[in-house]
Amino acid sequence: MFIRHFMLISMLMFSAGYAQQQQPAASKSLSMEEAISTALNINPEIKASKEKINSASGRLWSGISLPSPEISLDYEYIPSGQPLTSFSERTFSITQPVEFPTNYFLRRAKFTDERMIAETELNQTELSVVSKVKEAYYEALSKQEELKLAKENLAIAEDFRKKAEIRFNTGEATHLERLTAKVQYSEALNNLNIRQNELKSLLAELNYAMGFGQDSQPESYFLSDSLSFDGADYSLDKLFEAASRSNSQLKISELRLNASSVERTLAWTSLLPSFSLSYFNQSRDGISGFYGASLGVTVPLWFMFDQKGKIQEAEANKSIAESELRSAKNEFYLKVNNAFNAYQIADKQVRLYQSDILPEAEEVYRAASRSYEAGEITYVEFLQAKQTVISSRSNYINSLLSYNQAVISLEEAVGKRLK
Repeated sequence: MFIRHFMLISMLMFSAGYAQQQQPAASKSLSMEEAISTALNINPEIKASKEKINSASGRLWSGISLPSPEISLDYEYIPSGQPLTSFSERTFSITQPVEFPTNYFLRRAKFTDERMIAETELNQTELSVVSKVKEAYYEALSKQEELKLAKENLAIAEDFRKKAEIRFNTGEATHLERLTAKVQYSEALNNLNIRQNELKSLLAELNYAMGFGQDSQPESYFLSDSLSFDGADYSLDKLFEAASRSNSQLKISELRLNASSVERTLAWTSLLPSFSLSYFNQSRDGISGFYGASLGVTVPLWFMFDQKGKIQEAEANKSIAESELRSAKNEFYLKVNNAFNAYQIADKQVRLYQSDILPEAEEVYRAASRSYEAGEITYVEFLQAKQTVISSRSNYINSLLSYNQAVISLEEAVGKRLK
């Protein structure tokens, strides 16, 4: 009876230790917001997206710039064998080509849309990176919690193995109980090693999601946040409304349609003439001060080939952009709806564990503890009750992980962070 009582007290102490969130001394604490902030600052995907904005800005300035002028200096009517200074006529001229004025405004509108596309893609990339960091963080966090359970299980299994050996030597335990204790200990030890390796791999994935490479030590991280459950009551209609304003893919498709519309108008304006302005300054027979000017007009005589091809291409591109926008809207509605359904399922699962499964498993454990202390059940039966509690806790951790992953999917579908 004393040995049973001592074993029960030992296991309850280990169970109480489960609730303590102690940080390993050699670990570097890392919160979710710290991980997200680091990723937003150093992740190469975000840096590349920012450079795309600079690239689009450069195209904007190039698109509204006038063509380079042509400057020429001509010496004419020079007697054979004489130097250039013996010219009879010298002409200095500047010629500036100019497109039809509306082209510059249209081109500015087109490249402005392209810059806005690059800015929206940056927002999309940032949200994608944040989602990857959060998913990697939550997966590693769930494994960190499972590792605590594995350590608790190993400690209890080791205690059971030692006590079973003592009980067997004193004739109080059967060979089956002794053998069961050894098997339980080996399985618990193996499970602990598996969880440690899985946690190391997931921390490496988190490290990669933040933008680090092999120069860091991801296994030294201690994740200081917890698997949260806010139980937010999201409305599908409100999510659709929010997504219609913030979904990056929708915005990009709309901007591409606008840009293709401008491109089509530019194709039609290619039928309009372009101009060439020239200024002359001349010297003739030693007399300076002559000047002149000219206006040239470029007429698109071959519009049946060049301009017609441009118009046909622009019309096709606009139709493609319209189809892509419709496809983006269909995909948008599907993603939001599916993400919302997954969120509801995960929310119900967590609530079920909190309201029914965990309390019932704890009650089974408490009842088994009282029965074992009173000598009404064997340690093997008590061990089954203990395993039921640990299994319920492990499944609860997985349900919390599924819930947070569902929130991440919902954020990606809506196009903004929800928490």
